[in-house]
Amino acid sequence: MSKEFQFKVNEHQIKILCGFLLIKLYIDGECRDTDNALSSNGKTAILSANLGELGILEIIPKSSGLFSIEIDAYLVGPSEKRHVFSSHKRLSLKEQRMAK
Repeated sequence: MSKEFQFKVNEHQIKILCGFLLIKLYIDGECRDTDNALSSNGKTAILSANLGELGILEIIPKSSGLFSIEIDAYLVGPSEKRHVFSSHKRLSLKEQRMAK
C-alpha cells in the first residue's frame, strides 16, 4: 500500500511517495532523497533537499496508526523554520501564504 502527497513551495512542485518500506522525495520530477526507515519518532527529518535561496526542505513523517503515515514539511532558512505543508492538520493563513 502506498500514499502520495503533492504540494508546491514557491515555483517547485514537491511530491512524496510513501510505500511500505521506502519513502521518496521528488522535486520538480527529480528524485532528490530516499529513506527506508521502518519507523520515525515524528521529530526528526528523514528526507531533505536544498531548494537554493529558499532554504532546505525537510520532511518529517508522523505515524498515525500501524499502516498509516502522515507528513509535515518545513522550509529551513538561515534565520527561521517555516511550516509549509501538513497532511494531517490545517496550516494557518499566514503559513499558507508564506509557502506560495
